[in-house]
Amino acid sequence: MMRWIVRVMLAAIAVIAVCAQLDRASYLKPQLSVVVPKPFRSFAQPTLALIALAGGDTASAEIEARRLVRRRPMPAEHLFTLAMADLRSGRPAAFAATFRAASTRGWRYAPLQVTAAQAALASGDLAGAANRIAALWAENPTHPSSVPLTRQLLAMKGGPEAFAIPLANTHVWSSNFVRRAASLAPPANTVKTVAAARRAGADFDCRALKVLASAYAKRGEQVASSELTCK
Repeated sequence: MMRWIVRVMLAAIAVIAVCAQLDRASYLKPQLSVVVPKPFRSFAQPTLALIALAGGDTASAEIEARRLVRRRPMPAEHLFTLAMADLRSGRPAAFAATFRAASTRGWRYAPLQVTAAQAALASGDLAGAANRIAALWAENPTHPSSVPLTRQLLAMKGGPEAFAIPLANTHVWSSNFVRRAASLAPPANTVKTVAAARRAGADFDCRALKVLASAYAKRGEQVASSELTCK
């Protein structure tokens, strides 16, 4: 009898180990997520929710997203997934509440910042948009949404001044911005942004400013070039 019990226990442990390994493997191979048993879905759960969202299965997306948040409520990514499931299910109030909760966490999560920046731009919240776009620059300046969102903000009245505030509060990504500024906005708007940031206390990398000034000079933008001297 005891030997039989031991065998059953060993078999159960083996099944648990296999399911756990399968779940872990689904992190690298998302296609495995669908075969992971429900009680063992940790790495697989976010993928299942995203698959349902991408496939337009709003009912399944909501179920999987709520299960995801119940299991791991803290990550911003999980709350964002639930928020998008609420939005796709036609519940804007629920989306807004969940999105607000997600936005207080995990500024490194780019999809959240992109969505928040788009919403802020659409509503005319330039300061909010500037902060979200700045978070993208700080985390991943090569993110595909960084440039178009920045262009949109800097083209708006008051946009350069709004963007200048987070630009002045960091030295980590300001050089990246200056190096790419010539392709982000008309020279006058770039100069306006740099000047406003300087008034707010920004200390730009002198070499980056010289490169930008030289680029404007080659394009015949002498006035803009002269405004970008090192101080």
